[in-house]
Amino acid sequence: MKARYLLLCVAMLFCGTLSAAEPDVAKLTTDLKAGGEASYKAADELADAPADKAIPALTSALDSKDVELQRRAARSLAQFGKEAESAVPKLSQLLDSPVPKLRAYAAYALGKIGDSKLPALPKLIQLVTDEDAMVRRSALEALLDLNLDSNVSLPILVDVLEKADPAMVLPVLSEMAEQGERAIPRLRTALKNEQAAYWACLVAEAMGPKAAPLVPELTAVLSNKDPGTRMHALIALGEIGPEAKPAMDAVINALENDSVPAVKYSAAFALASMEADKATDALKKAAEGEDAFLTLISYYAVAKLNPNDTMMAQTAATFLVEAMKNEDANVRAAAAHCLANLEASPDLLQPILADALRDADPRVVAKITDAIVKMGPQAMPDVLKGLKDDKLRWVSVSIIRRWGEAAPEAVEPLTEALSTDDEQYQGEVLMAIGSIGDKAAGAVESVKPFLKGDSRSLKLNALYALGRMGQGAMPAKGDIMPLLDSNDSFTKFAAAWALANIAPEDAAAAEKSVPILTESLTSSEQGYIPGEAAKALAMFGDKAKSALPALKKAADAGNEAAAEAVEAISKP
Repeated sequence: MKARYLLLCVAMLFCGTLSAAEPDVAKLTTDLKAGGEASYKAADELADAPADKAIPALTSALDSKDVELQRRAARSLAQFGKEAESAVPKLSQLLDSPVPKLRAYAAYALGKIGDSKLPALPKLIQLVTDEDAMVRRSALEALLDLNLDSNVSLPILVDVLEKADPAMVLPVLSEMAEQGERAIPRLRTALKNEQAAYWACLVAEAMGPKAAPLVPELTAVLSNKDPGTRMHALIALGEIGPEAKPAMDAVINALENDSVPAVKYSAAFALASMEADKATDALKKAAEGEDAFLTLISYYAVAKLNPNDTMMAQTAATFLVEAMKNEDANVRAAAAHCLANLEASPDLLQPILADALRDADPRVVAKITDAIVKMGPQAMPDVLKGLKDDKLRWVSVSIIRRWGEAAPEAVEPLTEALSTDDEQYQGEVLMAIGSIGDKAAGAVESVKPFLKGDSRSLKLNALYALGRMGQGAMPAKGDIMPLLDSNDSFTKFAAAWALANIAPEDAAAAEKSVPILTESLTSSEQGYIPGEAAKALAMFGDKAKSALPALKKAADAGNEAAAEAVEAISKP
């Protein structure tokens, strides 16, 4: 009798649980139309509701005039993956939104849904060169998530890159390279495509040693009909370094037999990184030929393989600087790349490199930028002049950002550069200020106004810059605190992260920030957020003890920063 009673109770409990779920979904669907916080919460919670009821409601919310609701609806639809295919048409429409975060989340959702026959594919690929960094990253990640037919996607991508503003192509290639191992399968396919191989080689260059798995494909590209593609395949092999040795015979063949001088030069550059006697012998032989530039670049390569011969290095540098004036952009690119990797007198290199930044070819500019970055802040005077030149200001900011903490003297000029009306440029300047870290604290008052502006992206950039300044940004604490109540979840996270860096001992800041950071441990908005949230919680120390259960769970799931945070917070 007792067993039957217990069974009946269990049955009633399960029946009650199942029937109780229906009113909750119905309420969430109603709340979705209520507006404000209630609708935002409903959009978030519908991500855990049954797909057949949640997806139609969330899809309808994409038509809302409330941007934040649209964003959250797109994010929740992404959680359903392929089940949300019915939302693809409306998500595709949002790719044309004038609001960057909507374009970004629409791209993110389409990638997670995974419709490889996406009608809006050309538009999604076009967003890879969007002016907004978050949109570019989301579009690129979506393309990697989709199982695309390379015969369809690669020609579109090549067309987009060839027509794009050169100022946008460089960050796109950099972001592709940052995908690391995840990008390898796509790059393998691209390297086998005659049109796409050129761009794939540029990405492999930027990846450096991480592109080692692509050595067989890059070797095969050395037979490509396009000289520029062969040249960049060789430069990519050179950037990979000693792990590219399996390609040595093919590279030597290019050095000795290719009909295009710029390709021979790039072969010499590649051999310089292969660290083998066979390479030195081939280069010495090439240096004896009639081609003066091949002679000097071969000397460069031999100098790299024999770093103790300083006279040879200086001789090679002198000829390479002269080659920067060559009419052939391929020759200029090769010369700039070699200069970037040759230790020579900064007094010799600095003037010619600074002037060469005006080159119209983005490939040349990219190589010169690398050269100036490697020279370090001793090139600062010319770079700071570039901030006042409309043709040089973008690349100048990029160089300063890469110098980071080694460029404190750039703070004041960067602060002055914030006075421009160009929001995209302001964003890059704020990121450069942030890269300098605590030595940029003198820019606090100039950065603070962006926290109250209408631009979401500039607000986020300002929070990054202030957070990187650490406790030197304490005067901005009062301006950051209200952003913890923002309707935008990413803004809330960025504000909490900034406060953890600026005011880790502040109880009020911790009280409001810790719950936000705890919730961010499971965020799927950007891959880096869970790790950064864990690091921020660790900064709050024992004030973040309430986050320990979530941190332990995140640590068990493989979040290394969370494991370190648990240890830091648990210390007596």
